[in-house]
Amino acid sequence: MSTGHPRRTRLQTFIADHPYCCFCGGSVQATTIDHVPPKACFPRGYWPSGFEFPACKTCNEGSAKYDQVFGLYSLILDFDESQEKREGALKRINQLISGVANNVPEALPPVWNALPVYKVGNILSPRAAAYSISTPQPLKDATRVIARKLVHALYYREVQRCLASCHKFTFGVYQPQRGGTENLTTYLNSLLPSNTTGVKPNIKNYGDRFRYSWGFKEDRDFFMFAAQFGHGLMVWCMSVGPGQSTPEGIMRWTHCGRGSLDGSKGADD
Repeated sequence: MSTGHPRRTRLQTFIADHPYCCFCGGSVQATTIDHVPPKACFPRGYWPSGFEFPACKTCNEGSAKYDQVFGLYSLILDFDESQEKREGALKRINQLISGVANNVPEALPPVWNALPVYKVGNILSPRAAAYSISTPQPLKDATRVIARKLVHALYYREVQRCLASCHKFTFGVYQPQRGGTENLTTYLNSLLPSNTTGVKPNIKNYGDRFRYSWGFKEDRDFFMFAAQFGHGLMVWCMSVGPGQSTPEGIMRWTHCGRGSLDGSKGADD
C-alpha cells in the first residue's frame, strides 16, 4: 500500500510556481496555462517552448477568437516563401480560415478589393509581389488584445514580475515590408539590446517564426520590446512604471490591470 503523497499534475506544479495571473496584475489566482503568442500563430506542434504563462480562466479563454484571427493573419502575412510552401503551414492556414469563417466571418481578408503591389521595400518586381487589402475591424480588435497579452507576458518572462494596474503601456503594429517603416525598424533594432528567438528543441530547422528584441531600465521600470512573426507582422510595445513620465505625441497610453486586455485602445488604431 502506498503511503506517499499523490503526484502533482503538470498544471498543479506550474501553478504552484506561478500562482497569480500575469494578465491581471498579479491580483487574481491563476488556474490555467496560457500560450503567448497564441498557438494559432504557428503550424500545429511548432509553437515555441518556454512561452507558457499563468492565467485565470477569464484571461485565457476570453481571447480565443482573437487568437484565431491574429494567428491567421500572422501566417498569411509572412513573406518567407519557404514557410508558405510547407505543408504544415498551408494546412494550418486552411484550418484557421475555416475556423474564422465559422466564428468571425467578418474578419476574413476582403480579397474582393485587393490591389496588386509591385514594390516591396526597395525591390521593384515586374509582376505583383503581393496584394494590398483593407484592414478589417476584427483584425484591429485582435491586434489590440494580442499586443496587450504580449506586453504582460514578455514583461513577466523577462522582468520576473507582473505588470500592475499602476503601469501604463502603449503599442503599435505594422508590416516591415510597407514603405516608410524602414526608419522605425532601424530605430527599434538600435534601441533594444537583448534578443530572444523562440525555438522548439525537438524540431530541426525551426526558423524564425517568432522572435523579439527587448530592453528594460529598472530605475524607471521602463520595458520595451519589438516582436516579429516570421518575416511579416511586427508588434512593438513600451510600458512605464507608476509615477514615470511617458513620451508625448500621437501615442495614447492606457493603464494595465484586470479588464484592460479587451478594453481600451492602444496606440495603433
